[in-house]
Amino acid sequence: MGSLLIRDVDEEIVQRLKLRAKLNRTSLQQEATKALRQGTSLTGAERFAVVEEARRAGKLPKVTVVGADIVRAIREDEDEL
Repeated sequence: MGSLLIRDVDEEIVQRLKLRAKLNRTSLQQEATKALRQGTSLTGAERFAVVEEARRAGKLPKVTVVGADIVRAIREDEDEL
């Protein structure tokens, strides 16, 4: 796991993180990590861009299955239950 040192953080942000840590009975580091994780989630458009880049680079396998075939197979499995 990597390490990150952040300098000159606004005191108000530090205090909010400390309050959250106290309320959640966690450490300041855990709260900061949680906030960074939530703030760095990829948007749908960013995820699409990652997939498109991988596709252009030839890093994705060719897909020969049609979506309708997948739905049909799922429905057939449900019918057997």
